[in-house]
Amino acid sequence: MREPDDPEGSDYAARFTKKAAATRHFLIDLHKFFPPDDKFATCVARLCILREDLTLEVNGITLGPYKWLDKNGEVWRRNYFFRNSVRTLQEIKSAIHTLNGLPAFKRAKKTLWSVQDQENFKNFCRELENASELVKEVRNSIGGHVGHEVVARALKVLGSDSTGFLELPHDHNDKPTHTHHPFLNVILIAMLQASDGNQKDLDEVMEIPGVLAGLIKAIAFIDNIFELYVIEKGLL
Repeated sequence: MREPDDPEGSDYAARFTKKAAATRHFLIDLHKFFPPDDKFATCVARLCILREDLTLEVNGITLGPYKWLDKNGEVWRRNYFFRNSVRTLQEIKSAIHTLNGLPAFKRAKKTLWSVQDQENFKNFCRELENASELVKEVRNSIGGHVGHEVVARALKVLGSDSTGFLELPHDHNDKPTHTHHPFLNVILIAMLQASDGNQKDLDEVMEIPGVLAGLIKAIAFIDNIFELYVIEKGLL
């Protein structure tokens, strides 16, 4: 079992841009790998989907520039992928919760993982649980939903001196189809400040990405779960 790193800040890019020296592709029998009516298989398939989602979202947050994705600026692109990553983290927590309840998984990890490996995974599950309320709050405010009430509270939070940029065509006869609204980054921050109905100060809001960054190690833990599953089932 590989020991997951703890990426923070610039370490994100260092970890997720490093490729294996070489890879191979295997044509696999999906029915054999993920048989129907097998709860263990279903959980692993679900986690594999979420792993790919989270990897893409982390890359969207940390890498770039991306010419077409950055038409409204790098900040908006990073915010977009951050918002989606919060939803994915909530789904990962749900999937792992289901997995932990399966006798087949309990037997496999006890047999194939060392005591330290099992403790590392237990600690990660605890981290997910401890962050669950924050993840849910952020998801409900800017991740899974853009709700009327949250936006309304955000507009009340905005200070009287709040400013932002608006892009419009030079020629007023041109349609604004290819223009963007950079000012929305300011409103997103306000939505986080007002997410639970009690206004947070800006410093508190700015700490949220750092708290959630520690959960990105979910990618490595999902890799370990998949490896465990493949060995347990004798698939490769």
